[in-house]
Amino acid sequence: MGGAGDSGGGNAGVGPWIERRARSGPDRIALIFGEHSITYGELAVRIRRLANALRHLGVARGDRVAWIGSNHPAFLESLFATGLLGAVLAPVNHRFDPSAMAAVLRDTEPVALIEHGTDPAPAPPSVRCRIRVGADDGDALAFDELLAGASDEAVEESVGLEDICLLPHTSGTSGGPKCVMLTHGNMTWNVVNLLSAADFRRDDVTIAIAPFFRTGGIGVNVLPVLFMGGTVVVPTDGSPDEILGLIERHRVTIGFGNPDLLDALTRSERWPEADLSSVRSVITGGAPVPERLIRTYLDRGVALLQGYGLTEAAPFALLLDPEHALSKVGSAGRPALLIDIRIEGADGANAAAGETGELVLRGPNVMTGYWRRQEANAGTLTADGWLRTGDAARMDQEGFLWIVDRQKDAFVVDGQRVYPGDIERVLARHPGVNDVGVVGVADPVRGAVAAAFVVPVDGVATPAGDLIKFCRQHLAPHKVPGSVTFVDALPRNSVGKLIRSALRELADG
Repeated sequence: MGGAGDSGGGNAGVGPWIERRARSGPDRIALIFGEHSITYGELAVRIRRLANALRHLGVARGDRVAWIGSNHPAFLESLFATGLLGAVLAPVNHRFDPSAMAAVLRDTEPVALIEHGTDPAPAPPSVRCRIRVGADDGDALAFDELLAGASDEAVEESVGLEDICLLPHTSGTSGGPKCVMLTHGNMTWNVVNLLSAADFRRDDVTIAIAPFFRTGGIGVNVLPVLFMGGTVVVPTDGSPDEILGLIERHRVTIGFGNPDLLDALTRSERWPEADLSSVRSVITGGAPVPERLIRTYLDRGVALLQGYGLTEAAPFALLLDPEHALSKVGSAGRPALLIDIRIEGADGANAAAGETGELVLRGPNVMTGYWRRQEANAGTLTADGWLRTGDAARMDQEGFLWIVDRQKDAFVVDGQRVYPGDIERVLARHPGVNDVGVVGVADPVRGAVAAAFVVPVDGVATPAGDLIKFCRQHLAPHKVPGSVTFVDALPRNSVGKLIRSALRELADG
């Protein structure tokens, strides 16, 4: 058996990262949660103890361990501990309704279930043990007590880059959520790609505001910062006021958040006076980024860098560099070092500059496939390794990409293909528009016509005719909406993506 400081077992995966960081900087702060901070040396001990405890409870190589709950350091400890064992962490969206949550758990068949801050989940028969973080639950093992009674011995298990590390699920905005098989190699190369495109440093401090159950919540800023030996601040309640206070207190240097989360910060009473001077840049993505939001951050001296990723790519693919933050506002940037991209036209050939087509990409960060979804795999992964993203994009002459929309959301007006995102971006520039969503509705003469749904600024609606006139000034005639409907809010999922199916129901109703 190896000693306590030995990763042992030929583990080439994610599991030993903290152990290896502890060798060179055991006293460096790894995590901050509330008033508590934990060093790399302390974190490495906790991860070993959790891995040994899970093994004692019967978790073995290849087994799934589910996580359900809000962000907490225990999630990261669980990720690295399962990585030491060669087991797989399967996070579940704790905001799902019970039936959707149960469906994901049945699909992944976890042998252990770790929960934090939620009501007990409907566990499938495969679950042999439940572990509770925080509040006591008589039917579950207490997380910290489990660690306190576990061995600190090194965990010896042979884990390769090809082994599955994480089993997150897609957002399920169309059809049910699909679980995505991400290997240790996918997770590792994702970090390498980010280091090739963004300015991460050894003394960085980041704040985890995006949900950990999404790959973006850990893959864009959290894992790269831990890989470099920096510090991750985990908020306790995630409110905008708390986040801005933590940025000031801990001198956060780099961040990531979905557009809706970052927009919520700007609406906090603390925003105008918050000290953001330590922040070099904030990466954003996961949903279309309004130009208004980018400029709001730039006005505060913070470079808001739009990127692009998806769960199937672990998730990072594109990023706009700071040098072009103003000249290429709205672009998702260019691909990272180890990612190849193509824009594929309807005929399968590469689209010319400025033409819209499907974004396909390839790289060592791309998933091995969907869990138990062979038919979906055949339609998403090509034989030579290209991932069909389903996203419509266009590229300019300099290689910068704009994500236009989902391919399936396009509709045909007067014989010409229309992407709702092109209309939404124009309407979002109007000073009276706070949020906007567009869908196509059937028209007996034109085939279809755009229907716009607008959330007005401060609840004061600009006359619909004025918004349509604004569109005529900036859009081709076939893209101009035939109607504008004012609503209090748009249907969006937990990462801010528009649920267009719900909007279509509203249009049809």
